[in-house]
Amino acid sequence: MIWGIFAGFSTALINTAGYLFSARFLMYYKNPVRLLVMSSFLMMLISIPFMLWLCPFSMIRSPWMYMGEVVLSGILFLIGQGGFFAALRYFEASRISSLLGLKIIVLSGIFVLCGGKLNLLQMLAVVMATAAAMIFNWSGAQKSSLKGWLMLMIPLICYPCVDMLETDLVVKMETYTNWSKLHSALATVPLMYAVLGMMAAPALFFLKPDRGQLGKALPYAVLWLISQVLLLCCFAFLQPVFGNVILATRGVFSVAAGAALPYFGLAALDSKIPVSLWIRRVVAALVMLGAIALYSFASL
Repeated sequence: MIWGIFAGFSTALINTAGYLFSARFLMYYKNPVRLLVMSSFLMMLISIPFMLWLCPFSMIRSPWMYMGEVVLSGILFLIGQGGFFAALRYFEASRISSLLGLKIIVLSGIFVLCGGKLNLLQMLAVVMATAAAMIFNWSGAQKSSLKGWLMLMIPLICYPCVDMLETDLVVKMETYTNWSKLHSALATVPLMYAVLGMMAAPALFFLKPDRGQLGKALPYAVLWLISQVLLLCCFAFLQPVFGNVILATRGVFSVAAGAALPYFGLAALDSKIPVSLWIRRVVAALVMLGAIALYSFASL
């Protein structure tokens, strides 16, 4: 459990940094589709060598079914990422990562429908994590709109489905190979993102990116790949619901990120709010930590 919690915290930290880089890209180019396609293409270029090195193709049983899951997760991911990047135009960069904590409710429903069980304390922890994400929404931020919420609903629905599929892919890889969870995640992530990039790459002929655009998309692509290895380890150790309760700590890191943005010349990525509202965000972050502690206790 300890390794899973550590992987979850690390994912939350790296995700928050990656979201800031994605918001910086959109500040320059105002085009979420461009960021989605270019980051997917860059992740493909990074992933292919690791896929050829790490992925044990000969050991995968029922390869067509396995690859079908990979393709389905890629399609849902592309749809979810498109909605997320579109939502970045309506929400501050330091706030949107915490709002993604709302997907815990959707994921919990999928988990139960698929035969999983949550006890009363675990359900309370899920509610606490969701409430903390909502507190961030009403924490004095200036950007928000109905259209932004509609865009945000896309990843809130797609991401939980992707989480369940990715967890299943890592568990199957572990079963096929008898490797550790980390080794299985290291083999699964490059395969997934190589396929994802191949699906997105044809759009490059229409977008015609230049070197500057690729350079600004690269930090996000690298951070996202690293976070996905850690995320799949977290899910494999803890299951997706507990993993997403831990990922709600993105709110904690977003508080620090929002406060630090002006010192890096990126104040335009976030709205200016008074000290009293920063205190409210800190309270929300503490509620998220309480949810993690409660879920951990309920899982013992």
